[in-house]
Amino acid sequence: MRHLTIRHITVLLVLLWPALSAYPAHARPADGGYRVILWCGDTVARNRGSTQELARACRELGVTALMTGPAGDPGPWRALGLDYYVENIVSPGLCLKFRSSVTDWSAFITQWMKTRSPDAFTRDVCLSDPAWRARARADMRRAAERHAPWNPLLYDIRDELSVTVSANPFDYDFAPASLAALRLRLRRHYPSLDALNAAWLTRFNTWEAVRPFSTDEIKARLAGRVEALGRQPDWAALRAMRYTPQRVRAEPERWHLAPWCDFRTFMDDTLAETLADLRDGAREADPATPVGIEGTQMPSAWGGYDLWKLSRVLDWVEPYDITAARAIFGSFMRGKPLFATYGESDPAAVSRRLWHLLLEGDCGAILWWSEDLLEGEGPALRLSAKGRALAPAVREMHTPLARRLLQAERLHDPVAIHYSQASIQLAWLFESFEDGATWPRRFSSYEAHYNRHAALRTDLLRALREAGWSPHFVSYEEVEAGKLEKEGFHTCLLPDAFALSDREARALRGFARKPGNRLFYTGEPGVFNANGTPRAQPLFTASTQTVEQLVAALPPPAVRIATPGSGVCIYRFRDGAARFFALEQRQQGQVSDDVTAHALPARRDAVRVSFAYDERRPLFDLRTGAQVGAEGFAEIEVPFERPAILGFAVSNLTFSAACR
Repeated sequence: MRHLTIRHITVLLVLLWPALSAYPAHARPADGGYRVILWCGDTVARNRGSTQELARACRELGVTALMTGPAGDPGPWRALGLDYYVENIVSPGLCLKFRSSVTDWSAFITQWMKTRSPDAFTRDVCLSDPAWRARARADMRRAAERHAPWNPLLYDIRDELSVTVSANPFDYDFAPASLAALRLRLRRHYPSLDALNAAWLTRFNTWEAVRPFSTDEIKARLAGRVEALGRQPDWAALRAMRYTPQRVRAEPERWHLAPWCDFRTFMDDTLAETLADLRDGAREADPATPVGIEGTQMPSAWGGYDLWKLSRVLDWVEPYDITAARAIFGSFMRGKPLFATYGESDPAAVSRRLWHLLLEGDCGAILWWSEDLLEGEGPALRLSAKGRALAPAVREMHTPLARRLLQAERLHDPVAIHYSQASIQLAWLFESFEDGATWPRRFSSYEAHYNRHAALRTDLLRALREAGWSPHFVSYEEVEAGKLEKEGFHTCLLPDAFALSDREARALRGFARKPGNRLFYTGEPGVFNANGTPRAQPLFTASTQTVEQLVAALPPPAVRIATPGSGVCIYRFRDGAARFFALEQRQQGQVSDDVTAHALPARRDAVRVSFAYDERRPLFDLRTGAQVGAEGFAEIEVPFERPAILGFAVSNLTFSAACR
């Protein structure tokens, strides 16, 4: 959660001024400066008559925008020259943390584990229900009609949405409308019922009888009961299971996982299609304002969190940066606005993350929240101690140097990291063997710390960056479409790609055959097809190399840190003819959806590194103007709280800002 449950109280309380009137158009995130949004709670609502005091506090904090709910009136904000966004338009249905029968998820799971009844697999609100979908779409259109004259920055469909809760595992949704939609999808995917039965190792007589396996049932098959419908696993046998490609080929029947994988993929599709429909509803009334979501989870087999599919249906996103989620969205949503929420109390933590995400391409921040950052009432309304402590770090995002980073183009290398949702699904199954019957308690909070597949992906990204590379994530569909060759990639790395489609496999083999290209991977890629059916023969020779060995096999880039083990990575930028660099100490990312938490190393010292660059011109520190290097070499002190910004000239630091 963000912090407190009051965060989700309807923002009708925020402001209810008179009816709206037209307001002149203003810049959207794509053509404005860095946006700092204050998430508003009761303090703002109670002091709606003290707008000048609020405006003064906002200026002191560096805030440029506030928020309202779908029925709120932004007139006072706009009269003060502040922008705003519209938050949490659709409720209930998308977020089960509130206004559902499973708001206490832990208690719900504890009770379910006593019976393990499939009756619980029906979601309170079925996303495939046409009646609910029509109501939610109407909510989006109604909000857009109300707010379009005021030109809001953003529409937020919903915060912290999920098919389950967060990315927690559970077998939603067996509702009749959901199963009917699944059967239609399967009929398009499989040429016949016989083909489905062959892939699933089932004996359904009609399409109407088809239903997916629950997680208990697919685990019963993995434990040796191939005819697993309605069966419970041998939990002891399951806990003793271990995945190896050799075991899959030796006993393929128990590894036919399509009855579960197809359902997980369908639920990913369902969430993405729902969001696309709701975005279309808003666009009917307001085609200009970006539509997106807040509080997204790590890539997961659960919750609908296929980040590639979500990226296709969103105009903007505010992700929790758990297990490289921000870098993945950044690769998939280039040129679209990305934000982050900041609730930390430590100014160093806030400064460090603000600068890091600015380098990543964020064009704004959401500050959590008015109840922590403001104090006093009426004429005494002012910044709290926390607000005053954080204000210098926030205001730095409006400096000429920050604007230059915002306006510049970030340069990437032709190095790809493969994103495979099918492999994420299988990794969850394999890693949860050890849980036995307690797999429903493998909550996303646990996964963020202990999911080995996610850690492998995150470690690979970090190792590449600290070696001097700026890689992209490339999705399974992009690989199928030939993106690696079309866009001139020379390296593709596959972190435990357990599953590959036939088209992916052909594209990767073709890429590897081209002279000068490198295809590196851990484990044995493609043991399974993308739907979880095992292949009889290997596609690739198994690798025993570690992430460190794979990265070491790449030639050193021209621009790099020459100090081994420093933990410093490089960002490269271009602004017209100008080039510049940002050197940053290692970032930890987020470890949960609690935005007040932070993970900082014990030591907060500057790090001194040797920096090799690919020109002979003198190099300058763009903060101080001091020359720091020449002839392609520099010794740089990289601060803890913010990056070192280096360039070949120190003038003209003020540029118009744009969101990359």
